[in-house]
Amino acid sequence: MKHLVIALVLLASCSIQHRSDGFACTKQSDCNNGRTCTDGFCVLPGGGGVDAPGSHVDAPGTHADAATCPAGCSTCNVTQHTCTIDCRSSNCNGAVACPAGYKCDIMCDSDNSCRNGVDCTAALSCNITCSGGSSCRTVQCGLGPCDVACSGNSSCRGVACGNSCACDVTCTGNQSCLDTIQCTSLACKSGLGCTSVPTVCHSCP
Repeated sequence: MKHLVIALVLLASCSIQHRSDGFACTKQSDCNNGRTCTDGFCVLPGGGGVDAPGSHVDAPGTHADAATCPAGCSTCNVTQHTCTIDCRSSNCNGAVACPAGYKCDIMCDSDNSCRNGVDCTAALSCNITCSGGSSCRTVQCGLGPCDVACSGNSSCRGVACGNSCACDVTCTGNQSCLDTIQCTSLACKSGLGCTSVPTVCHSCP
């Protein structure tokens, strides 16, 4: 009787399948859906272990190949094509560019940020905040709306509205906008900056 009990216990323990053979691996390329080859099995990040085939449903947009923000964006929404570039969290020592086809909020909010050019020529629109001291040099607007707020001391040296359908450059910082502010036309000049208020200065759809 004793031998029969031991045999039944051994049989039961062997029948328990803790890990599915469907997730066995010998190298990382054997795994997919964000799993990692660990101890011979494809496991989920965070120690979640191996699920039985078909028992796990990933949340939408969490796969390894999900769309990510374009280079340079601190945060973004790829569905709505919006991008935020915050110089307090992103490196704005080099040239700063809004990704093509995106609406950008560019915050040059640290001293000497965005001094090597701000390129919005391929953007749908740009809102550029130049609140850092000596921030924003050589700002190039695109065809879409372009708003440049120059509140930092000595900010905005060289802003070109180009053919923007509505370009506003406001100059409130001490000694801001002292060099080369080019509005879409002379009719759009407003103090040291530019305005899109007159009808001839606003042609956005």
